Amino acid sequence: MTQNQEVKWSCDILLEPFSWRDPKTVRVQPDLFEPEIRNAWRDKVFAAMALCPEHRFWLRTAYPQLYSQYIEQIAHDRLEWLAWRVAMSQMLRELGRQEEATGDGPAWPLANVEVE
Repeated sequence: MTQNQEVKWSCDILLEPFSWRDPKTVRVQPDLFEPEIRNAWRDKVFAAMALCPEHRFWLRTAYPQLYSQYIEQIAHDRLEWLAWRVAMSQMLRELGRQEEATGDGPAWPLANVEVE
């Protein structure tokens, strides 16, 4: 079994993880839970991570309480989850995969995302 290659992802190109051929261990930078980062952008980053389950994403944050709040909101608040699903649907449309934008989507918290 080959070991995953580790890469850094600055999230400035949201579709970048879709171009990686082999499974990667991904160090996500910047801190997605800096207070000035908007949830709409965060939703897009998490949509990309959800749509790339072959990769393992590692987040570092100085704000673990904001991470926990974000995850809890999407996992338990239907309106927050729907807002996140809109971001995911938009990304699928950009990828020409809009037919995949049906169903329940992945369970939260995302299995391929870890926080350290």
